[in-house]
Amino acid sequence: MHPLETFGQWRRRWFGWLPIHQRWERSAEEVAPERQDDWLLDPINQQEASALFPHLSKEQAILQYQRLRLQMREQGKRGF
Repeated sequence: MHPLETFGQWRRRWFGWLPIHQRWERSAEEVAPERQDDWLLDPINQQEASALFPHLSKEQAILQYQRLRLQMREQGKRGF
């Protein structure tokens, strides 16, 4: 179990009666940045993809970089 999950369980157990729990339990839509500040919507940078995946060809690096960005968006529950 991740330490943050342990902390979250402890926090819910001990501080669940406090009304401030709403700040901790915000949805992904509430914490998502504004559209103009959302770096996941930026076009894919070939140089950045090649730097992140130097062992792959340019095309494969771009595909892997795109998969990584989509995975990050999915984990953040921000949709596609």
